[in-house]
Amino acid sequence: MLSLKRLFSKTGGAMQSAVVYMLSIAAAMSSAAFPAAATASAVKSSEPLYSVTISADGQDRTVMAGDMAVGELLVRENYSLGSDDELNVPSDARLHDNMDIEITRVDYVTREKSEFIAYDTEKRECTEMKIGDSRIITEGADGRVTLTIKDKYVNGEKLSTEVMDTKVAEPTTEVIEFGTALAEPISKRSGNFTLENGLPTEFEYVLDGKVTAYTAPKTAKGTYSGRPLVVGSVAVDPDIIPFGSELYIVSKDGKHVYGYAIASDTGDLTQAGVLADVYMGTTEENYGAACKWGAQFCYVYVLSVGDNSVSWR
Repeated sequence: MLSLKRLFSKTGGAMQSAVVYMLSIAAAMSSAAFPAAATASAVKSSEPLYSVTISADGQDRTVMAGDMAVGELLVRENYSLGSDDELNVPSDARLHDNMDIEITRVDYVTREKSEFIAYDTEKRECTEMKIGDSRIITEGADGRVTLTIKDKYVNGEKLSTEVMDTKVAEPTTEVIEFGTALAEPISKRSGNFTLENGLPTEFEYVLDGKVTAYTAPKTAKGTYSGRPLVVGSVAVDPDIIPFGSELYIVSKDGKHVYGYAIASDTGDLTQAGVLADVYMGTTEENYGAACKWGAQFCYVYVLSVGDNSVSWR
């Protein structure tokens, strides 16, 4: 093949002019056909490209991204953030090369926890019941404490627990009375005294002797001393047991207990060899009980000595 220079030398100036013309046309056509590609290549080569690692939900991903904010990249890569989730960088921070973005998943769970509060039991002595008997005065009831708790979970693991509220329903103490008398007392009057093994623990003195029982018709108005006539009223010789004295009467064998009484009435007792005469109630309703009592040999405990006062009706 001949070089252009040798060709031109053989063909002359006309051929040289034709070749130059053709080359110029080819160059113009090449420039007109690919102008956009050349421009895009130039722009692309000037935009920064960063390597960014996103850590979330137990996985690490490395992506390539241009100049944008952290939040924009997370949206592009389909990462959603919960209301309590945390980022290690601000969401409006601009990306840079080798950037690490960490998403910490934070969840709060509110729950209630209840615990029972066991009730206590209070035992009280009762001189109006016999030993071995008992009764519930107040039913016991458990209480309850209810806690409102907020648990914080970080990336699925419980990190902390906080008590937000406490509500307490107090328990009800159970009250039980248990008997301390040797037998069921006839008198249900209550006084300020205690029994041990069925007998008073504190008293002024004690007498023993025959104790009888009596009744009175419903029309009866009261006692000699002016005190009311009720079960628990006792007729005495005021020279031996002053009116107003507080008494506790129990048979010597412990099988019969009149119980707590007030020296209120009198009668022809001493001449009859009777230490006290206990009132059993109205004749219409309690005559049989008086007969059943009959005459018992008893201990008469003088718990307190009365002033022997008389208030005439």
